[in-house]
Amino acid sequence: MECNERVLSFIAEWFDPAPQVYKQFLLKYHCKTNEVEMRDIRTKRVFLKKTKIPPSLKESDFFHGANILLLSRDLKLIEYADSVTRKLLEDVDERTVCVLPPSLYESLGDVIMLIENAGYTLVDLKSTCFGDAKDIDAAADVLRIDPRDLMRPEPLVAMSFRGANSIAAVNELAKASSFEGHGLSCPTNADEALSYTNFFMNRHSRTTATFEECTCCIIKPHGIKERIVGAIYNDIISRGFVVSAVAMFRLERAAAAEFLEVYDGVVPEYSEMVDEMCSGDLVALEVRLKPQIGGGGTEADRQAEVVEKFRAHAGPWDVNMAKELYSDTIRGRFGRDRIRNAIHCTDLPKDGTIEVDYFFNILADSQYIDGWK
Repeated sequence: MECNERVLSFIAEWFDPAPQVYKQFLLKYHCKTNEVEMRDIRTKRVFLKKTKIPPSLKESDFFHGANILLLSRDLKLIEYADSVTRKLLEDVDERTVCVLPPSLYESLGDVIMLIENAGYTLVDLKSTCFGDAKDIDAAADVLRIDPRDLMRPEPLVAMSFRGANSIAAVNELAKASSFEGHGLSCPTNADEALSYTNFFMNRHSRTTATFEECTCCIIKPHGIKERIVGAIYNDIISRGFVVSAVAMFRLERAAAAEFLEVYDGVVPEYSEMVDEMCSGDLVALEVRLKPQIGGGGTEADRQAEVVEKFRAHAGPWDVNMAKELYSDTIRGRFGRDRIRNAIHCTDLPKDGTIEVDYFFNILADSQYIDGWK
């Protein structure tokens, strides 16, 4: 969308850590000049005069629900501030949902790539399984499929995308693909999209994480914005790993700083790493090795093996080094620089299960309790 002289207005929310309160601002983004101004809604005072923002922030970063890192403040755009902005953005911000049945789980990366390559951005994602017949019947009823299609050991995956005319366009993409005849389900209208969202995205469901003999991989926010989640996912699978759980999360600054605390004082770019991790949504994966016949070694041996093997495939966190010396690694292929280096991966064997537990147990529960989802 070309903005020209238009101004996009949002209600932005910021958590002020000193008094421990949320503050709201009227934020205006001037598209042509790439400038922002802000006014405190409660006091009606100017909080930020019209100011040029970093070139890394683009028009496409301003939408309902977005996280914006501005002047070291993490802002969330929680609502449109005027009818003009709503009219301009509601159509291009349309959300849809795709549900991948267990039989198509091995094609998850291909499905995400299909939709990302068409220009749609992933906004939510999670693998799940059903614990009883009642849940299976309810899910099958929403999807209008045979409940037996959900009675498989592989996970079901629900994913949400945003973009112009996404409900109709993504449905057509699915119909034209080889996946449609194998159970890929997409809503055909807004009412169905709401039904899919409420059942699969907005309710707390069982994780598929095993929390054993695993390592943690995080696809960083820039990867989601660049629409390369599917490509990274497929790259991981092609290296002989199994993804047993996948979900999208959003880290508050304090959580991101705590998660990366081990790098504080060790990596010069620590603060920039924290900025990247809380600059938007991220995708967490529980990664495991393919089962081996006989399962040699102890549990500790197998835990160390998956962490060390995946770290080797991830490549150096310094992308310049990765691209020059280890160009076939994940960071060598998808990294941009030392901060936007595509993925985070567990460094130490003992931390593999700890990091997976942090996302798929602790953080997953807290997000639903706090109402973030």
